[in-house]
Amino acid sequence: MPGSVSLKALADARGPGDARLKSSLVGISLLSVFFPVHAENWQITPSISVSETLTNNLFLSSSNRTGDLVTGITPGISINGQGARARLNLNYGLTQQLYARESSQNNRQNALTASGTLEAIEDFLFLDASGVISQQYLSAFGPTSPSIANIDNNRTETSSYSISPYVKGRFLSSTEYFLRYSTSTTSSQSSLASDMTMSQWVGRINGTTRWSSLGWSLDASRVSTNYDLGRDRTDTRYGLTLPYRFTPQFQLSAILGRETTNMVSLQDKTYNDSGFGLVWSPSPRTKLEGTMTRRYFGNGYQVAFSHRMRRSLIRYSASRDVSYQPAGVNYTGQGSNYDAYYAIVAANNPGASPQDIRAQVSQILQGRGVPADGTVVNGFLNNRPTLSTGQQLSLALLGVRNTVTFNASEVKQQPLGLVSGVTDDFSLANQITQRGAGVVWGHQLTGFTSLSLSLNQSRSLSQLASQVDNKTTGAYFLLTTQVSPNATANIGARRVIYDGAVNTSYTESALTGVLSYRF
Repeated sequence: MPGSVSLKALADARGPGDARLKSSLVGISLLSVFFPVHAENWQITPSISVSETLTNNLFLSSSNRTGDLVTGITPGISINGQGARARLNLNYGLTQQLYARESSQNNRQNALTASGTLEAIEDFLFLDASGVISQQYLSAFGPTSPSIANIDNNRTETSSYSISPYVKGRFLSSTEYFLRYSTSTTSSQSSLASDMTMSQWVGRINGTTRWSSLGWSLDASRVSTNYDLGRDRTDTRYGLTLPYRFTPQFQLSAILGRETTNMVSLQDKTYNDSGFGLVWSPSPRTKLEGTMTRRYFGNGYQVAFSHRMRRSLIRYSASRDVSYQPAGVNYTGQGSNYDAYYAIVAANNPGASPQDIRAQVSQILQGRGVPADGTVVNGFLNNRPTLSTGQQLSLALLGVRNTVTFNASEVKQQPLGLVSGVTDDFSLANQITQRGAGVVWGHQLTGFTSLSLSLNQSRSLSQLASQVDNKTTGAYFLLTTQVSPNATANIGARRVIYDGAVNTSYTESALTGVLSYRF
């Protein structure tokens, strides 16, 4: 297949010593071979881009400011397949970074997002698979890189792969069942971060009763995690949920359950796991849903609110739950800004196909220089499970020639249990808070040219004897134009200010340019 040939060529180009890249490409090739052959429509799109970055602080140093010109060459491939029983979305790129002055720093970086679903047996057996290769931070209190061209010892390439078969169906006419098994592995190139494997069983049986407004659901799950630098953790939950719909717009649920875990102790302990849930949809444009349960760490909850107007969307979410790694490690979506504009475009084009909506959204984002991902808090790799309390607010406005996106989020993390022999951010801090906000304005100058301006700030704080407070502020300008039907170019400028501990603060200014071509 064309996709497999191109990937093999990339692997061979690295030489026999890079086992990590070759294993990654084997996984990509398996996805590209296995899923599209079952899809009715699929396409492979090779691409290449060349970037130039002129920075005045390559190493993000407060004292040894080194300027350099960095050339990035990125061959890539996109595979999209969609059929009645299979779907695959895959994007992969291999970036070769070449430094004009600091040639000893030349490196290669992989980037992958891939997800696929196969209906192996019609209406019964399904298979999900995913893969992500990304850059992740080792510490919440190290420097935050403006781009992958900078040399940053606080960042490492991280790979995550998962496979998940599941079955679902119906029996006794009104009863549904669902059973899923998932296994995943996460690893990085740094010895400071622990590799992790996780397996999970999730099962559910639900149905209706003689009272049409009352339903029932029996749920069970078991999660097993292992960090190379720590001990195995397990968590088993089971319970009964009784939802009652008072009106077509309002539903309230009672949750009764138990949970057995060794997350906070060396031995398994059993706790009550009870609470309530609600769903409120006063109109097709507004929805509020949430659950709250009393668990071994206190109250756990999930809340989501969204309100859509004709050309705008506002979303708010809050949660308190166990986290095993930052969301970016295994995230295969298009990004929060993409999702927001997808909802707006889909609502205004009820008869459009998903393919047409995706094309419109991509045109809006690319045509106005708006990033698909609106993440403002980066997170950091964990060597143990954490109790994560977070909230996020986002706003998207879509005009005829202008777009405005705003994102704000806060995440508080606390370690769960003690781990001997592990040194990380939690070795001295019993809580780490990360918060950030960013706004992006995009403007369509002509049918082929746009400009955007981005402003963002993020902070990391810890509760230590002497509190640590790191802050990163950045301003970004980007001018994008379409050179030909298959080629785009952009030029940009940025200014970043990092206020950290003594001798770690830095400022960086850079000019950038990128030329991309899709074959």
